[in-house]
Amino acid sequence: MAVGRDYMLKKPSGTSSPKLFLDTQVVPLAANIAGSLEVALDRVAARTGVRPALILAGATGLIGLGLIRLFTHRSAANDRFDRF
Repeated sequence: MAVGRDYMLKKPSGTSSPKLFLDTQVVPLAANIAGSLEVALDRVAARTGVRPALILAGATGLIGLGLIRLFTHRSAANDRFDRF
């Protein structure tokens, strides 16, 4: 299949607005946040002498525990008020 003259003269439409927003705003922001968290984790590990994997696991566990407590506390509070 040969490329015709009409195809060569057409201007491509370019990327869509959502794709452009994702590529120029969301992805760089996510990369900057991930990089800053990595630097903070390295600094905490250097100061405390604890391996970064243990710090990350502990922080993840605490966040998970907090979310579980938040959602179970809310459901228990709602049950208490539904009785009356």
